[in-house]
Amino acid sequence: MPPFGADRTLARHLKVLDWLKAELVGGVAALFKATALGSQDAIADALSSILLTTYVLGRRLGVSFAQLELRAAMRARELALEGHELERSYGDLSALQQHFDEGANG
Repeated sequence: MPPFGADRTLARHLKVLDWLKAELVGGVAALFKATALGSQDAIADALSSILLTTYVLGRRLGVSFAQLELRAAMRARELALEGHELERSYGDLSALQQHFDEGANG
């Protein structure tokens, strides 16, 4: 049986994960409200909160910031090559891939 301190540490870790997941859901709710209002500032705030929460949640789950960005860049490239609807209609995924590439190159 693990020592009492280990149980408390695990419980705290799980509580933080649940809190971050709730923050993520709250961020999505804020995004829905912001889009209903049509406020670009509120939309940007909600999206940035979702991004920040995603980064921290990933870190808490063992995914480094760099690893998360690399996976996102790889996924954007894959979806663009597969001809995802967002790519075919708007070029969003190749634009995102270009953004990731520019960030990696300085």
